[in-house]
Amino acid sequence: MAKVLGLRQQRVQFFYDTDFRVTGVVATGPMLAAAEKILFAAATPGDLSLTNLPAPGQLTSDQTFLTFAVRHEVNFFPIAASNDFLGGAGSILTTTAQHIIWCLQSSTFQFKVSEKIEFEGPLTMTPAGGGPWGFVADSASPLIVNGEPDSPAIYVMPLPVAITKRQGIQMIEKKFTLQNPAGAAAIDIVTAINNYPGGRLLRAYIDGYNTRDVL
Repeated sequence: MAKVLGLRQQRVQFFYDTDFRVTGVVATGPMLAAAEKILFAAATPGDLSLTNLPAPGQLTSDQTFLTFAVRHEVNFFPIAASNDFLGGAGSILTTTAQHIIWCLQSSTFQFKVSEKIEFEGPLTMTPAGGGPWGFVADSASPLIVNGEPDSPAIYVMPLPVAITKRQGIQMIEKKFTLQNPAGAAAIDIVTAINNYPGGRLLRAYIDGYNTRDVL
């Protein structure tokens, strides 16, 4: 489809990539946590549960982006194992809190106008953008909402970071060993993440203004 010369569209749209989104102990594969992982650079488009970047490491065509916020979404929550689930060994959601949290964490949306997607992303980024929040362990009737309803809790940069045409995009995620000054053994955070038996997710976002061609 040909673009309209001299006319550009500006939209509010975040871009995201996923460090890990998985349940159970992980030993290999792309969802394995690592001491250092570079997000966005090797993003694989096509799976909205992992990323919405249109091409690995950069925006397509002559798009530009003004980054007004950098966000991270992190969630760890237990999922029970059951040998009766679907006729074999597996995982099952057992509580109201687990169902609500993993429904939010496993859902995406697309806002389409005419033939173009104007806004898309994980459900947890709307409206509050803070991921599942509420009271679980200290409440007989857990209350889980989609993000803490407090806009000042989300940091916004006073000046935007500009990403111009064809510039590379990277988010370098690092994880460090937790030292124990009392002399006990240090905790390897990466190993702890990969050995966690429940569900877990870590996503990185850049949020701001996307400018693109009008087709």
